[in-house]
Parts: sequence; C-alpha cells; structure tokens
Amino acid sequence: MKQSSHRGGFTLIELLVVIAIIAILIGLLLPAVQKVREAAARMQCQNNMKQFGLALHNYALTNDNKFPATRVTVGGDAKFRAWTPLALAYVEQDNVGRLWNMNLKWNVGTNLTTSQTQFKLFRCPSAPDGGRAAPPTPNPVYGYGDYATVNSVRRRFYTANGVANFPVPGTAAGDEANGAMAKVTDTAITGVTDGTSNTLLLAESAGRPSVYQRGRPTGAATPDGWGWADPDGAGLSLDGVVPGTFGSNWATGGTCYINCTNDSEIYSFHSGGVNILLADGSVKFLSQSVAPATLAALVTATGGDIVGNY
Repeated sequence: MKQSSHRGGFTLIELLVVIAIIAILIGLLLPAVQKVREAAARMQCQNNMKQFGLALHNYALTNDNKFPATRVTVGGDAKFRAWTPLALAYVEQDNVGRLWNMNLKWNVGTNLTTSQTQFKLFRCPSAPDGGRAAPPTPNPVYGYGDYATVNSVRRRFYTANGVANFPVPGTAAGDEANGAMAKVTDTAITGVTDGTSNTLLLAESAGRPSVYQRGRPTGAATPDGWGWADPDGAGLSLDGVVPGTFGSNWATGGTCYINCTNDSEIYSFHSGGVNILLADGSVKFLSQSVAPATLAALVTATGGDIVGNY
C-alpha cells in the first residue's frame, strides 16, 4: 500500500504567534538600544566639553592666568568677536584658527567664511542635525554651536524665582551678576572666589538655530545665536522663561530655566538635565530640577553663596 507523503509547515495561527513574539522582542530591544545610543552620545557630549575645559585652561596659562571674556568689544561694537575663535588653537583646530582675522568683526570678510565651518567638537551628538533652521537670508548657514558660556545671572531670574542674593557681592551695580566668563572682561582664575569647582564655565544650549520648546521644534529660527562664532550664540545670560503657547515667544524672567527653550537659555536633548563644564575643568550632569538658588550660585563667580547638592 502506497504511503502518502506529508510535508510539515506552519499553520496560520503558528505564523501569527511567531510574528507576535518577534514584535514583542523588537519592542523590548528598541528602548534598550536607544538608551545605549543616548548614553554614548551623552558621553561624547561630555568629552566635547572636557576638551573645551582643557582649551580654556591652556589659554589662561598663556594669558596671565585669565579666562577670556565671552565676547570682545572693539570700537564700541559690543558683539565684535566671541571667545570661540580664541579656543580653536587649543582644540587642535589651529589650521582654522590661523584663518581668523582678529581685526575683523566675526561675520565680515574672511571671518564670514571661516564662521561657516562645521566642527564636530562644537556639536552635541544628541542634538538633531537634520532640519536645523537657517538664519534669515541673506545670512548663510553658520557652523553649529551647541555649547555656550553662562556669562551672568540677570536680576529678573532672582526676582522670578525668589532668590534673595542680588546684587551679588563683588559685582558692579546693575541688572546682571557676572559668571567666570563675563561678557566683556577677562576673568583671572584667582578671581573666581566662589571656587573653580563651584562655578560653571559652559553649559549646553543645543539645537540652535532651530528654536525648541520642551523637546519640540517650533519651526522658527532664533533671532540671533546662529553659530559657534556668533557672540550671541557663544554665550548666554540666565533669565528663565515663562512658558506660554507653543511656538510663541516666551517671556523672559520665569521659573522654567533648564530644558524649557534653547532660545538663549540652558537646553539639551538629554533626558533629565544638561551637561555643564565647571571652571576647574570637570564636567558634570546638572539635573533640570536643580533649585534656582543652586543654579544661580553655580553661575556666579563671586557671590559667596553656597552651591549645595545638584
């Protein structure tokens, strides 16, 4: 009697079960892969800031032990040049640094061309590069810059957040309390009387010139701060903002001050906080829930206030 041949195979139900299992495994693995990628990006971002810390200290060694001003005033132009061209020679970019003409404004002549150079070191890998907004024409696309000095704390930050330490000791009367890299004055390392391990130099302000508000791109470009060479992009003053309608211009002087908006504020694409560079050259991760008094104490160089835990 002839035996009938039978070839085994998946039934429809078995196939659906296999597909469901694969989908579950992918769903479990993807978040883990994304976490690993973000951890690697965050470490690279910290390394970038570490390089800037070394650069600024090496600059100080050859310039009377002073950190450079955030921006340089020439002939009454308060935004003539940022600190960033000075750092190029100390981050192994001396070939580009030699092209910079210190006698020209940052966006004029050959400096205009040089300022369009894209540097990996100036960009946090967590920040999305695709679709970054362009400055209004006729401005070109400048080299991106995701790091900025926090050159001062403004009076309105103290007022909005109920921080009672203004005017800050050692700071001239006015509406700002200076950080370790003030706007127009070089700062001696010994002049950071709050201690270099308690005073920050740089913080992330990533994603510019695209404007982001709480993780979402608004589709607009920042009114200034278009690149690493732009004095308005290379430094910021701490104001805090009052969150409003998404895509609108949020008022300054508010209680939202980290990862709220990157329009002249501290901002990153890391979950829960930002990377900061301290004046001693160390890099720390600063929680976005840090107390406002602690943040103000971290920024000011001569306040005599206590930093506390962060």
